[in-house]
Amino acid sequence: MAKDNEEKSVDELIKQETAHRITEMQSSNYKFPKRINSADVTAIVGAIIVCLILIILCMTGVIA
Repeated sequence: MAKDNEEKSVDELIKQETAHRITEMQSSNYKFPKRINSADVTAIVGAIIVCLILIILCMTGVIA
């Protein structure tokens, strides 16, 4: 029974936070974030490559 109340309260919190954020984004003084540029994409791809290399090294036993 307590779980039902907890789920309802979390559901309510999500609805309230969503309404608050939508209201904030619709205000005239809200500044939208800048779009990502090529440097950001390069950094993301680089991080993915490093992670994949580390995963492969762990799977092959090079890194224990």
